[in-house]
Amino acid sequence: VGAARRAQRLKPPGLFNTFIMAGYECAAQRRRDGERVDVQASTGHLRWAAHDYRQLLASGIGAARDGLRWHVIEQRPGYYDWSSFLPLLRAARECNLQVVWDLCHYGYPDGLDIWRPEFVERFARFAGAAARLMVDEGLEAPFCSPINEMSFWSWAGGDVGYFNPGAHGRGLELKHQLVRASIEAIEAIRGQAPAARFVQCDPLIHVVPDSSRAVDQERAEGQRLSQFQ
Repeated sequence: VGAARRAQRLKPPGLFNTFIMAGYECAAQRRRDGERVDVQASTGHLRWAAHDYRQLLASGIGAARDGLRWHVIEQRPGYYDWSSFLPLLRAARECNLQVVWDLCHYGYPDGLDIWRPEFVERFARFAGAAARLMVDEGLEAPFCSPINEMSFWSWAGGDVGYFNPGAHGRGLELKHQLVRASIEAIEAIRGQAPAARFVQCDPLIHVVPDSSRAVDQERAEGQRLSQFQ
């Protein structure tokens, strides 16, 4: 209680509870070799979420990013097992920690083709169901990041095959699909939680050419500007 009050005293005027925001990595993609990454599990955060959140409050930090594991929650289309998410949601509520919830952090259910309309439709239904759960748990104005780092994912998964869907030369096509999914998810969330707020996250980049040649400078500038695409 004392930590929560301390965090409240440090709350600045504005959107988030504190100026400093923590982040818990929740990437869940399949790597190039097919292995699934599940950082919430590998770091132990799933087990120690309540302890982790209390540590934040003790440090005067009242806001954080965390996420849902879509690939675990919806292993069968339309059937949601929230048991991996509810402990985090309830621990955050009990600690009075403001969380921006990532709904898709590179990972999606096995067997789902990201290039097909079904990906957009299933993600929107999942997002709406997650929002309904949050409201039912007393979080009427959730903060959500529907799809994490669309520009980076488009490059990593669509241009260079670093992780799923493992494509090359299809980055812009993947970006279009992720934007579609994000828009549909936002509409689905608003249908369940009209007061929800949305955070779109992508890395800031600054590309410097390694020569003074005009062609290299133009190429570097084009890469820098791609973050605003």
